[in-house]
Amino acid sequence: MKVFNRPGYLHQHTMGMDVAGREYFVMVIKGSFDFPSRNGAQAMPCADHVPLVYADQATGEPGFSSTRWETDFAFRKPKCDIVVQGAAYAPGGRKTERVQVGLRVGRWQKSFHVVGHREWRVLGPSVRATDPYPFVRQSFGYDTAFGGVDRLNPDDPQPLAYMPNPHGRGFASFRNQAQLSGQPLPLTEEVGAPVVSPYEEYRPMAFGPVWRGRTDRLRHGGTYDAAWERDVFPFLPRDFDDRYYQQVGEDQQIDKPQRAQDVVLLNLTPAGREAFRLPDPALPVRLFRDWETAFDGLLYPDTLLFDTEARKVSMVWRVQVPLKRIITEMTEMWVGRPRRGLLRAKESGKTYVPLSSGIPLPGGAVS
Repeated sequence: MKVFNRPGYLHQHTMGMDVAGREYFVMVIKGSFDFPSRNGAQAMPCADHVPLVYADQATGEPGFSSTRWETDFAFRKPKCDIVVQGAAYAPGGRKTERVQVGLRVGRWQKSFHVVGHREWRVLGPSVRATDPYPFVRQSFGYDTAFGGVDRLNPDDPQPLAYMPNPHGRGFASFRNQAQLSGQPLPLTEEVGAPVVSPYEEYRPMAFGPVWRGRTDRLRHGGTYDAAWERDVFPFLPRDFDDRYYQQVGEDQQIDKPQRAQDVVLLNLTPAGREAFRLPDPALPVRLFRDWETAFDGLLYPDTLLFDTEARKVSMVWRVQVPLKRIITEMTEMWVGRPRRGLLRAKESGKTYVPLSSGIPLPGGAVS
């Protein structure tokens, strides 16, 4: 497949399938932008774009740790996910026991507290938390949010787990209280809901992808029962919902942005508060099946990925087109505004040979 990629974004194609069993050609496009050094300026394209993620990347052992970056190759997403990975910074570089971190994109915002390291202490019949250890920089994520599996009894064949976030910390069952001293508390807390007991329910606070088995995500995955196994397998169940592909909770989903958005970071960088503007999210794309136009329109990002430590933000766009027969029937794609020479060549039925032919651009594209 020939791709004329004027912005130089990374791209790769794959296949997807809907609940009816119809196969689709799917193109995923990813562009990355550097945080500007000047407050209020626009983020500019990176010299080296953040690579496409082909499979979920875990923070530790897969299956036993939270997801750091989820694959970019979801079939399709009804909404736009906002994902952040990074660390909290004490204002002014002065050690603190607690700091509020937050992100705002357009009208959407989310914030919570990041707290220094604490441990549970068993004092007679009660359980208390130690004072937070002061910090200047504190990384956080779902593996340090409230949750986890109570493995305090090594002989327990079925330890209890906090299903909203089994990869976290701070949760325990009352039956193992005697072994609780020294166990860590979560490093994040919801504003106005401090963690004061290992036995209560708390909302796990982070900005990253949620695990695929979390209830609010799993309920969109469909029903895999005997009827599905007998009548539908190996296809998706009839009640599968595309919302399952959203990798974050509903509190981090927005409508796909159709114009440039203002961004504000709070205590997620050493500067304390940073503000900048995202570039125009509208991406013109045209896809051809031989000389037939299979898609022609503007794409809007369905994922915004912030890496505050690397000071980069990535936008991910995707387009899906039903296949008539096989994936190789898609022959050409234009990403970005086409050059006039490319338009003239297509209108006249000629082959377009760019002046930069032979000099590959990022993502294996040609100009």
